[in-house]
Amino acid sequence: MNAKAETMAYLHAHGLEGVEPKLLNASLRAAIARLKTLYYPGNGQEGLTAAEMAVARAGGLDPTPRFAPGEDPLLAGAISYATLVQTGLTTAQAAKLFGVSDARIRQRLQERTLLAIRDGRSWKLPVFQFAGKDELPGWGQVAQALPRDISPVAVESWLLLPNSDLVTGEGETPMSPRAWLLEGRHPQPVAALAAELA
Repeated sequence: MNAKAETMAYLHAHGLEGVEPKLLNASLRAAIARLKTLYYPGNGQEGLTAAEMAVARAGGLDPTPRFAPGEDPLLAGAISYATLVQTGLTTAQAAKLFGVSDARIRQRLQERTLLAIRDGRSWKLPVFQFAGKDELPGWGQVAQALPRDISPVAVESWLLLPNSDLVTGEGETPMSPRAWLLEGRHPQPVAALAAELA
């Protein structure tokens, strides 16, 4: 069996059809295996002993996992995170894109005006903060407002979903934070929403 077929079989066995094989690297395999061990200890028991399962069933409870494999939010989150890392730009790539030095990008990471994910000994900058060959307008102000410990997966999801606080007039359709910024609107309302994220 070649590597691609092996990866596709692994994805299928874990209910992850539709995921690009190139996005499932060795570290993601390890993460999925670890998550499954921690949160789904075996035989669909959700970590219960045989006696606990018997008590649960006697009380009318079903101790089997709540999610089908392809619907598991934990695995979906792991896939999303790995995709952000895999498609993210290195500091050198971001520096070339912006026409600045690698040191300037690292300075902006320290200032928290750009968001990055630690990838081993280097950084990856998720592409959701870019627009073509530049950064998202107003992104520096928004990035600084984000909570320090927020997941980059949560940031991406928030950026792309319409927000009822981002409307241009009465009866207008709410915009996503990313669309708001792409239209060149003032970043302050988006930064205020970013500060409220948990």
